[in-house]
Amino acid sequence: MHLFTRLSGVALLFTLFNPLAFATNGINLIGFGTESTLMGGADIAVARDTSALNTNPAGLTQIHGQAFDGFASGLRTFDLTHKDSFGNEKHADNEYTFLGGGGYAVSLDSVPCTAGVGLFSQGGAGGVFKNINTAFGNRDDMSSLFGIAKVIPGVGCKINDAWSVGASLAVTYASVKQKFFPDTSVGAAPFAGYKLDDASR
Repeated sequence: MHLFTRLSGVALLFTLFNPLAFATNGINLIGFGTESTLMGGADIAVARDTSALNTNPAGLTQIHGQAFDGFASGLRTFDLTHKDSFGNEKHADNEYTFLGGGGYAVSLDSVPCTAGVGLFSQGGAGGVFKNINTAFGNRDDMSSLFGIAKVIPGVGCKINDAWSVGASLAVTYASVKQKFFPDTSVGAAPFAGYKLDDASR
């Protein structure tokens, strides 16, 4: 058996059984668009659809006529656990996260340029833990969620057959939602009569 074949087999086994192979960065997706995602994030050199607005706007020049496309990604959480001294050891209740995006682009008649606009989910992460024990003898939910979305107009222009240039402007929206305080409506006697401004006394 050739050395290359042996090394390839070892690399494949390492990839299949290595926990890092299932890791992802929810804040920054591996790829944008179906082609880029399936190629493991090759979205700089390969930018043949409207996802080029988010990765390499010069790639818009490869679009002729009109183009409208979209994509969606699903993330599955395998090991996100909350454990504390109150008897909680619980996996996150939000096992699935869905992200997506898309855009529209059209080539201009008067100049060798293509312009477009897109909406992209840049990423998202977080965990939701329902019905956990609190330090106050009751049960409540705890969550921390984070997401980023972009609206991006852009244009790409051909200089010659070999070179193109592009520019885009990203308007970014970020959302952070957290819930850490227990539900005071049930079994929350320690909070009775407590006011936030009394904390300094």
